[in-house]
Amino acid sequence: MTNQTNLPSFQSKNFTCPSCNELSEQTWLNAYVSQVNNPAGVPLRIEGEGLEQLKQSAQFPPDVLEQKLAYWNKVNSGEVFLDRWAPVQSDILVAGMEISVCNSCSQMAVWLSGEIAYPKTAAEK
Repeated sequence: MTNQTNLPSFQSKNFTCPSCNELSEQTWLNAYVSQVNNPAGVPLRIEGEGLEQLKQSAQFPPDVLEQKLAYWNKVNSGEVFLDRWAPVQSDILVAGMEISVCNSCSQMAVWLSGEIAYPKTAAEK
């Protein structure tokens, strides 16, 4: 870990990552959205009984099943992360929300109105 500290700043490309605590360059991303597209019309979550059923599923090869379970466990734990779910074309920008991604650890921070909303800082936990 580096001895130098630069507090996370909305106005900087280099700061101490709130996830790995390394002073690192950050890649800034805009957030775009598309409408939830599933039969229920609400965000998809596989948890509880549904996750247990997925664990018992013979529908997927073991390595694919392991990836799916890891994905849903991350989602269900409250982690926020980048994922390639499906190609999306959208011209709807989420104004006032940006994402920074640490070039050292690839973890992301979600910024709302110029302040970090995720991950929570040690003082907020």
